[in-house]
Amino acid sequence: MNRIAVIGCGWLGLRLAKNLIENNYKVIGTKTTEKGVDMLNKLKIKGIIFKIDNEKISGETNFLNNIDQLIISIPPSIKNYKKTIGTLYKLINANNNIKKVIFLSSISVYGKNENEIFENSPPNPETINAKLLLFAEEKFLNLNSSVCIIRLGGLIGFDRHPIFSLINKKINNPKGFINFIHINNAITLIKYLIKSSKLNGIINCVSPFHPNRKKYYADIAKSLRLKNPVFVEKDINLRKINSNRIDLKKLFNYPVDNLLIDFNK
Repeated sequence: MNRIAVIGCGWLGLRLAKNLIENNYKVIGTKTTEKGVDMLNKLKIKGIIFKIDNEKISGETNFLNNIDQLIISIPPSIKNYKKTIGTLYKLINANNNIKKVIFLSSISVYGKNENEIFENSPPNPETINAKLLLFAEEKFLNLNSSVCIIRLGGLIGFDRHPIFSLINKKINNPKGFINFIHINNAITLIKYLIKSSKLNGIINCVSPFHPNRKKYYADIAKSLRLKNPVFVEKDINLRKINSNRIDLKKLFNYPVDNLLIDFNK
């Protein structure tokens, strides 16, 4: 089960594909332009053009016949998202070779549900994108293949963190909890699910460390020598995403009291 395709090689998908190549997986990555494909090929990822526009497919589809597992990382912001998902669903179901599908979703499908949230907590999407993701989840869960839905927390990494966009703004909900996941840990979980034939269904992927927003953003700003952020008691929400279905502390093997990011890596 070492033949994998990643549909959507964006910020997470690209880094995932590179990591899988380094771990001796045979990886196909999709892009929607020749320039994107050239970039993948330079990284030793077999790049192909694959695009669905209003149910019309551009590029190759036969790559689906030569893989064991499919990872879908398509942002809900793309045009005609529902039709794209519907067409992709039909393509996957028409292929008997794909043993497992992993769809990368988001904890945004839970909305502003209060208190602790588990995988079986009812979704309550409030934004358009969150509603589209829930639509895709429900669609893919009906596939004939084994399916994992990974609901990712807020993704952070060496070149991506919300502090940079928030530092000049007033930050709401200072007492709320942080529900982030570092990209390296997200990739670790995805690789774990690739290897596991028994795990399927919905899985939350959020760091088990949940400091309050005020302390966390203040610590991040200090570590980066940024000015102190300003907080306002507005839009209070105490949502905390539980990710204990898998022992992430053991899997990630990192100190959970430290989500401070080393931006030099």
